[in-house]
Amino acid sequence: MTASRQQKWYWVCQAIGWTCYLFIGLLMSFLFFKKQAGMYAVQFVGTAMFFGTTHLQRHLHRKHRWLELPLGKMVLLVLAYNAVASITCQLLVCLFMLSIGMFTLKEFSFGYLVMYSANGLVILSFWSTIYFAFQAIQRWKEKEVEAWKLQLSLKEAELQAIRSQLNPHFLFNSLNNIRSLVLVDQTKAREMITRLSAMMRYVIGYNRNNLVSVAEELGFLDHYVALEKIHFEDKLHFSSQVEASVKNAAIPPLGIQLLVENAIKHGIGTQAKGGKIQLSLHRKNGHLRVQVENTGILDASSASTGIGLQRLLERVAHSLDQPGTFNLSQTSDNSVTATLTLPWKDYENLHR
Repeated sequence: MTASRQQKWYWVCQAIGWTCYLFIGLLMSFLFFKKQAGMYAVQFVGTAMFFGTTHLQRHLHRKHRWLELPLGKMVLLVLAYNAVASITCQLLVCLFMLSIGMFTLKEFSFGYLVMYSANGLVILSFWSTIYFAFQAIQRWKEKEVEAWKLQLSLKEAELQAIRSQLNPHFLFNSLNNIRSLVLVDQTKAREMITRLSAMMRYVIGYNRNNLVSVAEELGFLDHYVALEKIHFEDKLHFSSQVEASVKNAAIPPLGIQLLVENAIKHGIGTQAKGGKIQLSLHRKNGHLRVQVENTGILDASSASTGIGLQRLLERVAHSLDQPGTFNLSQTSDNSVTATLTLPWKDYENLHR
């Protein structure tokens, strides 16, 4: 259910529920307090106060996220709020009744105040039970939907990764290059075979985890760049600047590699003389910032966020519980910079 629809149904249910409560109160006043016309006004005032009290409770719950508290603590908080609210409402109703002359201070009974306050507590607690039960069910449904979306996104990302990194074209180029190396440098050829094998294990097996550490991702990236350098030879110059503190940051698998792949495909691959790719990772204002600068010219077709980057941002939002941002810009006459900003989370802390 969308937020606007929830808002609509909240007000509809509030209106219907408290209108029914008012009707019952007016009926009771008619049956048992016929000689006290002021009781009708008291019912309107009391209903209005309960209406305002419940709406204030909803506001506090949404502002301070009561539903995220442990169940026992939340129940005690709601009961305490309802008790204070009920006593306050009854005191205000008593003051209203005094002001219209329904009774005097000498006739005031503390026992009646306690009785009506207890009655109000029951009514408010009944409202709270219905409201928070509905909110809990909605939250459970939203989490179920998010979980399915994440699972689908991960599967799509896995397929996209296999298509991008291990598609027949990539495998053909890599194996063909390795075959050529066997004739001139068997040691390096064995190294490249090992790298390709490590890449395949990483890509096929990573989907078991929603997140990996930056160190793991950089290890995979090292294999990927090494294989691409065989293909591009001297046309590809890759360098990186990585702060030591960011290596334990959590990141969705293939997040960094996707930026480098795009830089090679849309940047270096379009330049007759090749070019440079500069990777930098650092922490700034509680975020992990990944920047990939490459030689090239930004065109309209590559300026928009592709499907791979859209899926990556979805995985960031689901896995890290906060959205990430992506920006692609022409930073100089022949230089394009892609910037991915992620919420910071320590990978080790996620597994304790």
